[in-house]
Amino acid sequence: MFLLKLRHHMRILIVPDSFKESLSATEVSFSIKKGIVSVLPEAEVEELPFSDGGEGALEVLDKHTEGTLVTCPPENALGEAIEASYFLFGKKKKAWIELSQASGLAQIPANQRNVLKATTYGTGLLIKDALAKGCTEIILGVGGSATNDGGAGIYEALGGYFLDEKDRAIERGGAALCSLKSLIPPQISDKINWNVACDVNNPLLGNTGAATVYAPQKGATQEDVKLLEQSMSQLAKVLEQHFNRSVTSLKGGGAAGGTAAGMFGFFNANLVSGFSLLSEQIGLENKIKSADLVITAEGKIDAQSTQGKLTGSVAQLCKKYEIPLIGLGGTVEQPHEVLYASGFTGVFAIQNGPRSVENSMENAASLLTDATSRVLQFYTQSKK
Repeated sequence: MFLLKLRHHMRILIVPDSFKESLSATEVSFSIKKGIVSVLPEAEVEELPFSDGGEGALEVLDKHTEGTLVTCPPENALGEAIEASYFLFGKKKKAWIELSQASGLAQIPANQRNVLKATTYGTGLLIKDALAKGCTEIILGVGGSATNDGGAGIYEALGGYFLDEKDRAIERGGAALCSLKSLIPPQISDKINWNVACDVNNPLLGNTGAATVYAPQKGATQEDVKLLEQSMSQLAKVLEQHFNRSVTSLKGGGAAGGTAAGMFGFFNANLVSGFSLLSEQIGLENKIKSADLVITAEGKIDAQSTQGKLTGSVAQLCKKYEIPLIGLGGTVEQPHEVLYASGFTGVFAIQNGPRSVENSMENAASLLTDATSRVLQFYTQSKK
């Protein structure tokens, strides 16, 4: 833990994630900056709304990397027509597809969510468009998904088929994969370089797997979880039979309802750190190195934060260069000692008194501004 000394002409870097279903990373960044300016009006503040490779990656790329956003008319996780975008890099041979754009939880009202039937088919349509434009490298940023179909929808959108024991095509969605017996691959090039930007360690199956950990967050009951676990187990079995690739022990395979495991099984995709990919694209490490203070934030700072999520990854870089780091969270559930050891100088929840989660989400912008100013004032006064 480093001593934080505030001065008026500091270089302050804001590198926040989004507050899921509340504020985008850009809105989080703006709210924090307002709090900084109220205490240190002469500070040099750089806003860098960021992402761990899932939601928000397209904004980061669009602002800091040569290329264009391409808009398509795919469908959401329940098959309804929507508009979504992906990033086509300047050389036009590489695309970054953000799964949450088409197959995200945020695209579907809470009372309509159905993780048993939700599908990644719409994400597959975005990938199909990128391949049609000549891309030979696909980066799929996973996170924020409404799905638990192991990426089967993507495979189907690209021309693959999933068949039951009577060689009939099965329905889309995670639940239907229980009856999966065989598959027919799509007719696409085997020269494509597939990467999955993934920053969780959860495997596909088991107590820390896709269905058990993440499906309840998407509306699944305990019975639904059992069904989805069975479906993912069956998908894994068929993938191993067909491609001779085991996906059950794959680190990070449970990401986005098993999409990461599916992409490895279907296409031998590489699972890589989304944070690392993005930070390399925009030179984040150099920006942190030259800052006097970094502020990061996410909706919940917890055990997962120090295991590959954005705030923990920022903390690692700050620790490397001994740059003080303030972390702000909608909630903070990890013991502070663990966070300090990982590189945080101070970690604070944004609430200024007892509030419900709903109230905090509704007022997150003003709470972030208030928390930032209070924290900076605290360090200013404690220095005296």
